Amino acid sequence: MYKITEIANIKNMNTKDILNELIDLKNKMPDLIIKDIKPGLFKHVYIITNEAVSSGDKVNDFILKHFSGLSIVGSNPLKNFKRDVERNIPSINFKNVDTRESLLEFLFSGFTIVIYKNEVIAYETRAELDRGVTEPTGEPVIRGPKDSFTENYNKNIGLIRKRIKSEHLCLEELTIGTQSKSKVGIMYMENICEDAIVDKLKAMLEKINIDGVMDVNNFKSFINKENHTLFPTLLYTEKPDDTCRFLLDGRIAVTMENSPSVLIAPTFFVDFFHSSEDYYHKPFFSSFLRLIRFVAYFLAIITPALFIAIITYDQEILPVSLLINFTVQRSQVPFPAIVEAFVLMFTFELLYEGDARTPSIRGTSLSILGALILGDAAVQAGIISPIMVIVIAVSAISSLVFIYYDIQGSIRFWRYLLMILAALFGMVGFMCGFILLILNLCTIKTFGKPYLLPLAPFLIKDQSNALVRRDLTKINKRPSYLAKKNIIKEVNIK
Repeated sequence: MYKITEIANIKNMNTKDILNELIDLKNKMPDLIIKDIKPGLFKHVYIITNEAVSSGDKVNDFILKHFSGLSIVGSNPLKNFKRDVERNIPSINFKNVDTRESLLEFLFSGFTIVIYKNEVIAYETRAELDRGVTEPTGEPVIRGPKDSFTENYNKNIGLIRKRIKSEHLCLEELTIGTQSKSKVGIMYMENICEDAIVDKLKAMLEKINIDGVMDVNNFKSFINKENHTLFPTLLYTEKPDDTCRFLLDGRIAVTMENSPSVLIAPTFFVDFFHSSEDYYHKPFFSSFLRLIRFVAYFLAIITPALFIAIITYDQEILPVSLLINFTVQRSQVPFPAIVEAFVLMFTFELLYEGDARTPSIRGTSLSILGALILGDAAVQAGIISPIMVIVIAVSAISSLVFIYYDIQGSIRFWRYLLMILAALFGMVGFMCGFILLILNLCTIKTFGKPYLLPLAPFLIKDQSNALVRRDLTKINKRPSYLAKKNIIKEVNIK
């Protein structure tokens, strides 16, 4: 392997050492390509690229072809190197490189490095390594746009910009990860969003010191650490239309290369009861669906605990005929109600996790096996009572209304906690657990704002799009707790 012996220093970078380092690196990185082209007597142009992340066609057709042609032209073909390559190599994105770190970062980001004497230029020749724009997989769509974010950073930015064609849509970029050097984008509407929230979020991201970040969801552990709660204070979405709606309300979107979803901040409790499809239905129907989600959330948490408390300690609450019916059903069950409930809930958790990680072709078979065969067999064997199957099924189905995994995590924790308290102390334990749930919700802050806004504190002017939704022509104001500028929306219906 040859060594580079004569080449000039470039500002803060010794290119001779860099080239020698890359030549040594090639021994353990066979996808690294180093070409030495001689366009004239005693002249060397070094072309360096990584074929795993660069497009071979772009490198061959434009860069290598150009410099190989110069080697035939004759005397002094590179009198003005920079002007020559800028005029003759078609590339929208090229960078002047002056540090070793930036050279390596460009190289492993799909750029091709061209070195000649004291000039180093990086040309973008990225290979298309991402999938195309497809339908959302985690957020099913019936009505509305069916495109979703991908792992391509620029494509994700484009999906947002094609919906918001405004000069006020700002994009600020950071690089996070000492090893991964992942590009992170912060997008917000400068004429709507509160400046203090933008500054706070940027400060949180800039403090992150970690080897690598693989997905934008990893930021949840570093952002908004003022709360110790299982309730999600950040919302993630893979839908560009939802992201744009949040941006126009005065929120911030955090996107990252190689991540097919976007983080939205700040996020409040009511946001998890909204769906993008609410805006494609009549206001009455959308409001009805939101109320169903709200009821389903509390049903998922309290139903098993309430039944355990009543059937174990407070039977006098039930009518005599209903109590006799429940007693007859449970007379053959050898376990107390709490054990019976935990067995069913644990079985449901196994089925839920198995179905989530099973190919869709086999998912239906797994559901039939769990719901019909195991459930019916457990009742016939006298291990589980039919009423307990109904109670756990109501709770489980209610939790499946929510597509966000984080909100389901909070449901699971509080459901089990209330079940234990109800089994130990009956209705008193159940009521204490429910009060703890409400207190926890009331004490959460998201970027310094109460988590239950606009419900608590109750902001009457912001109720037009909270748990109910008014007609779009009448929602003429942005949420006052988000937007501090341009609160009035430009709604002009003649």
